[in-house]
Amino acid sequence: MSKYNIRNTVEEDFLDIAEISSFCPPMINERNSIYHIFTKFFKSTSLVIENKDKKIIGFLVGFISPDNPQEGYLHQLCIVSPWRKKGLAQNLVEEFLNILRKNGCKKVHLIINPGNKKALNFYKKLEFQINNKGKEIIVNGFKTSKNYDGPGEHKLIYTKILD
Repeated sequence: MSKYNIRNTVEEDFLDIAEISSFCPPMINERNSIYHIFTKFFKSTSLVIENKDKKIIGFLVGFISPDNPQEGYLHQLCIVSPWRKKGLAQNLVEEFLNILRKNGCKKVHLIINPGNKKALNFYKKLEFQINNKGKEIIVNGFKTSKNYDGPGEHKLIYTKILD
């Protein structure tokens, strides 16, 4: 990847990540403190991608479960336009999965809003499988986990088994 560089986050990246996240709808834009937490306490599993000018053009924040170290969680992934559709998101996910594998993880989870069709197609292409929990409800033609993220916050739970 000569034009791009993937690296682990450092704490100082959190402001750039917070700013970038506002350009990634329909992804939920978190409080800035969440990005600060990821870049400070989960920097070994959170990544940024930079262009040749060392400007951050995307990020992935995730972690390994402290309660079950064989499982990881991908919290957010974002590439800013005009850098999309160049395989950069897939490169970030593959790097994250490699980090998980090196740390003994056997599976990774993520949740998706059933209205985020781009994300649904992207993760399906990467062989994530729907693995809903609890009661299900049909939203936008998908069986989703009812109230997974709170009242009215129905989500699709995706899991990928790592080889």
